[in-house]
Amino acid sequence: MSSSLQLASTAHRVATSATLEINERVLALRAEGRDVIHLGFGEASFPLLPALREALAKSATATAYGPVLGIAPLRQAIADYLGRERGIATTADRIAVGPGSKPLLYALVQLLEGDVLVPAPSWVSYAPQIVLAERRVVPVATDARDHHRVTPAALDAAVERATAEGANPRVLIVNSPSNPTGGMFAAADVEALADWARRRHVTVISDEIYAELAHGIVPHVSPARFYPEGTIVTAGLSKSFSAGGWRLGYAVFPAGEGGTALLSALRALASEIWSSAAMPVQEAAVSAFLPSDEVSTYVKRSARLHGHTAGRLFKGLTGLGIACPRPAGAFYLYPDFAPFRAELARVGVHGGLELARYLLEKHHIATLPGVAFGDAPEALRLRLAVSGLYEPGEALHVDLLKRTDAFASADPLDAAPLSLPLLERAVAAFGEVVRAFR
Repeated sequence: MSSSLQLASTAHRVATSATLEINERVLALRAEGRDVIHLGFGEASFPLLPALREALAKSATATAYGPVLGIAPLRQAIADYLGRERGIATTADRIAVGPGSKPLLYALVQLLEGDVLVPAPSWVSYAPQIVLAERRVVPVATDARDHHRVTPAALDAAVERATAEGANPRVLIVNSPSNPTGGMFAAADVEALADWARRRHVTVISDEIYAELAHGIVPHVSPARFYPEGTIVTAGLSKSFSAGGWRLGYAVFPAGEGGTALLSALRALASEIWSSAAMPVQEAAVSAFLPSDEVSTYVKRSARLHGHTAGRLFKGLTGLGIACPRPAGAFYLYPDFAPFRAELARVGVHGGLELARYLLEKHHIATLPGVAFGDAPEALRLRLAVSGLYEPGEALHVDLLKRTDAFASADPLDAAPLSLPLLERAVAAFGEVVRAFR
């Protein structure tokens, strides 16, 4: 039967984002009266900084279209911030602002030549964006026993395999701290990765959306510090400033002819798609990147609190015999239920997708399966987000953030346990899962 509406072939190859889908599923279950422990959606939900709230109110009348690449004060503030906080030397004219880092990442994949290397596992949206750009996804194998590090040897193997299959790997996307694992690159790993990319003439897209949420046990180091001529950095306000709904992201381009040409191409593409980021948000966002004790304290408190919560869940899981690399940043964990493979098989669970369904239906625990992040279907790994383990209430969140000032060690897991009832309930729920097998 013919139809007036015919979808493009790429429309059949992309599904709804797994993270957004699980969040909507949990909201629907809760509306039905189901009491669900929500570990499936990673959203920073601490109260917005008063300074940013006031700045947005003052900017409400900025209703005109802005420059495609962002307003000059914001681009300058971001450039100064990156030099001050991350050791990335850049200038305002090498920065593009957009409606979130997600569309900027998609635009970069559209504009750069070649197929794209992505670690397995990696964020759920990288692969679909690559598919939509009609490029090949080239997985780079990682090992849970090695905290899912991306090594030159693994990169070489991925390139050789892909080239033999007719692909042309020219771009590498990395994400540290990582979604889904919470892992981070050590400085030596970043330098080795940068040296590899330079030798192979590969462009690196460094997704640094969680950079400010390093827990304190591993410092964040950008590949742009070792490979400035070939690295594009993306980030935004959504995680460290708990402002996901503002949809404000930025990309930093290399100096030189190639970086200038890419930035010009992105400006042209953006002018035809999103025109400019929302002007009230841009004007308000300037205050997030200016030197400020209030802003710095807020970000550091957020990182410590997420690190404390993720660390305690890590201790709870490993104490139950569930394998899990310790997270070093962001608010994610990536446990492996392989030690219980035989027990899970007896209840019909043979892979990550079945495990996630089993936990939701039988134990009311919402998670995301590793397969959504490019992991093997048979792997029994899940992505857990701890950002939903704080009781609702702005005053309570503010109090928890302030309590992290008393942490005496750089390691937030060394601190006396904060009162986090939802976290304790999550650990108890996983305990019930394990006891059900014994």
